[in-house]
Amino acid sequence: MWALVKREWFVIFSTPLGYLTLFFFLTLSTLFLWFLDTDFNLLNAGFADLNGFFVLAPWLFLFLVPALCMRSFSDEKRLGTLELLLTKPLSLWEIILGKYIANLMLVLAALLPTVVYFFAIDVLKIGDNPIDWGSALTAYWGLFCVGASFVSLGILSALLTKSQATAFIMALLLCFIQFYVWKAIADLMEQQGLYRFFNAVGIFEHYLNLRQGVITLKDGVYFLGFNYILLYLSKWLLYKIKNQS
Repeated sequence: MWALVKREWFVIFSTPLGYLTLFFFLTLSTLFLWFLDTDFNLLNAGFADLNGFFVLAPWLFLFLVPALCMRSFSDEKRLGTLELLLTKPLSLWEIILGKYIANLMLVLAALLPTVVYFFAIDVLKIGDNPIDWGSALTAYWGLFCVGASFVSLGILSALLTKSQATAFIMALLLCFIQFYVWKAIADLMEQQGLYRFFNAVGIFEHYLNLRQGVITLKDGVYFLGFNYILLYLSKWLLYKIKNQS
């Protein structure tokens, strides 16, 4: 499985796609947080925290993660190398997890440089009040969970089509629906039971808890269960492809 992870990294960074995707993520986040006069600008916030970044980052992940995942299986299907991969001494779970872990590591590679923002805030803040590093780490963990969920949706989308462009658009729509649409539907509900139900289905409310520094069992169970269900569906699709070949 780890050989597959290394292969995925080699394929991604053997072309400009991997570098450009990470470059655009870091460039756009830096511009919105430090240079452009927007609601995300940290210098206009008046607080020594990265709340603007944690609000902005899921929007950037909506494009970053589908762009990273779109070739994970669709390219294999288009080039005819998926059948060759299925003949390797790897179980279907190992193939799925190999792709999943490789893309998770790419999400982590995109997040690590943003730690510099914290040190910049620490230098620029007025007074001796320390930055709440505990809440910051919790928010980063929440953002990583969002990225992991988007990766699961991206892999599932890539298994459904041979076209990278179609896989990208499909993953983008699925990520948008799962993160924002359920929250929007919940806000339209007048009954508290329906409001809580639709909020619980979507990612937004669970991420919001972690972003605010609140760690609960239900949020951990949600992210673990959501990723497992999507990866299981991906394994099932891969099983069908294997039997058809």
